[in-house]
Amino acid sequence: MAKKKKYLIMPVVHSKFNDKELEDSLVNKSRNLLTKEKGDVPSFIFLSGSFFDIKGFVYTGLRAWKGAVKPSNKDEGRRPLLEATFASLSVYLSSLLALQADFFFAYQEIQDILLDKKREDLWTIVEEKLPFISLPPREMYGNQVSPISPYFVIEQDEELTLGEIYPSAYLTNIIKSIKTRFFVFFQYEGYSAFGFFDSLPDRSKFGFEEKARPFEAEPTPENLIEYTGKTKNLKELLIALIEAHNNAYLEQFLIPDYELLLNKLLEGET
Repeated sequence: MAKKKKYLIMPVVHSKFNDKELEDSLVNKSRNLLTKEKGDVPSFIFLSGSFFDIKGFVYTGLRAWKGAVKPSNKDEGRRPLLEATFASLSVYLSSLLALQADFFFAYQEIQDILLDKKREDLWTIVEEKLPFISLPPREMYGNQVSPISPYFVIEQDEELTLGEIYPSAYLTNIIKSIKTRFFVFFQYEGYSAFGFFDSLPDRSKFGFEEKARPFEAEPTPENLIEYTGKTKNLKELLIALIEAHNNAYLEQFLIPDYELLLNKLLEGET
């Protein structure tokens, strides 16, 4: 356990202010959107964050993960290993998934052009290359022969990506608690949010191929609660989380150096 402290830095409290009513409305709405009637609620953690200082990452989280520990400034008790791992990995994955979204948009543009020119034959060739899986530059592999956290895209549109992380055997050796996890990545007006799940949730209310209702009111907790209550899909829920983070309405946590975990993984030593 002592060894993990050297490379997996636990999040610490960055801002203690927390609007409990807003947090409860977001968590409860999340449960509602992720399950069918009488279905089991998957464990989930939603994160929205931003870079802080040189290597820091500050984020806001929504949690409903059985057995997961919320970060605190106290040393006693269990440590939030799962959340620390997901927060660090979200930084690593965000650039890849943003590139993935750009390529998806490019494919849509190519499709429109080719079909407009009545070149279905060429589009058939391009379509065979889908789904496009973005990979990091070879320099980011370290001593590994493949990315530390490859993923498969299950479904996506221009704003939202649903995928499954397939941790390498090496990653599993480093972080014992992490198994195969499903995730979503959402982009909104230059901001982003992640969601991690322990099982594939019902995605009928994810909002794929739907235009999310923008949040245009004054960003107060009351207006965000009202907006959350009317959300029809996960995209809109994540918009509310992004707004809550940007306005510091929920407790925020800081990972002082998210690169330590990633650099350790890239060393290639078990």
